[in-house]
Amino acid sequence: MISNSPDLARYTFGPDNPARIGPDINLDDEAVLINGRRYANSDADADADWLEATLPERLNRHRGLARGGQSLSADGHHSPTIGVVLPREVRDEVAARASAEKMSMSRWMRRLVERELASA
Repeated sequence: MISNSPDLARYTFGPDNPARIGPDINLDDEAVLINGRRYANSDADADADWLEATLPERLNRHRGLARGGQSLSADGHHSPTIGVVLPREVRDEVAARASAEKMSMSRWMRRLVERELASA
């Protein structure tokens, strides 16, 4: 049975009232609305199953390394990155040359920088 909680707004979530961490509640006793729809124990169980099934892949993605990718740093840590601002025409030429050599723009630029440093 759903209680008639005087503070139902604290369990109503949506764009104007985002979810927040709070005490555990019994979804059989308390009405929790998410975007106007009742959130039930079956929803919580399904969300938990989904998170458990997808967490390893999600954590790997958020580490910044592609699955199977490896660090370019000798110590195995994340490789540092830099941003480069280029005119559109130069960026398009880099993209074309990298594509012609069947490599990413990042790899093509890295090779260019490494060659320049080696010749200095």
